[in-house]
Amino acid sequence: MDFLIEPKQLLEEARRGGLVIVDTRRPADYAKGHIPGAINFSTYDIFALDTRREGLAKFAQEMAVRYADAGASAHQAVVLYEEETGMRAARDAWILQYIGHTRVSMLHGGLAAWRAAGCELSARAAGEWTVGLRVRQRPELAAGFDEIAGRLGSDLTLLDVRDADEHAGRDKTACCKRRGHIPGSVWIEWTRFLERGRFKSPEAIRGRLRESGVDPDSEIVPYCHRGARSANTYFALKHAGLPRVRNYIGSWHEWSARSELPIERT
Repeated sequence: MDFLIEPKQLLEEARRGGLVIVDTRRPADYAKGHIPGAINFSTYDIFALDTRREGLAKFAQEMAVRYADAGASAHQAVVLYEEETGMRAARDAWILQYIGHTRVSMLHGGLAAWRAAGCELSARAAGEWTVGLRVRQRPELAAGFDEIAGRLGSDLTLLDVRDADEHAGRDKTACCKRRGHIPGSVWIEWTRFLERGRFKSPEAIRGRLRESGVDPDSEIVPYCHRGARSANTYFALKHAGLPRVRNYIGSWHEWSARSELPIERT
């Protein structure tokens, strides 16, 4: 798939140049060793608080400024990674695609796969620079709370990919006063689409959906807490060739904060 790149392929492309590699892990992990030339950057802690059209447009502009300041350019391919095929790299890859970057990929298997392939690491920090990154929003990649609320009980399939306690409302998430899940959502924890730090085969992913009563060809919107685990699931489902998938980037953090929106608990 175009959004997945293997270690040896990344090594070859990095040698040719014209590529921005982004390590989305925490700074302390980056300092212990990273892919040579990679910059350390992540928007993981920045929430999308309003997923209506105007809110998403503002979010896209803010993200574009942050990525440009970090060194991401619309004229260079961007490869993101973390320790494995995780939620942090997936969230940033999805956001970059959403704001219109056309050459975004994730290192399949992450740094663990890079090491396993015998590729070297570096402890040297990358330089800093600023470039331009123009926003060209791709609304077909996102679903907002207003649309979801208006389509509850319809043919829209909502996937809650959080853990069992979060779905049931038994979690202790400090920033969410209301706990539970969006009514009618199907629970499949995001890790069920992964195996040994990589996405499962397309056949296995489709089979897992069918086991939970989800038609792989239906319109599917995954969500989690901040749109990171759901971004990972978004890419898992795209890896499986599903035709109609969007990410709810606001996820439970936004939904639970809006008292007018319904919730369910189990």
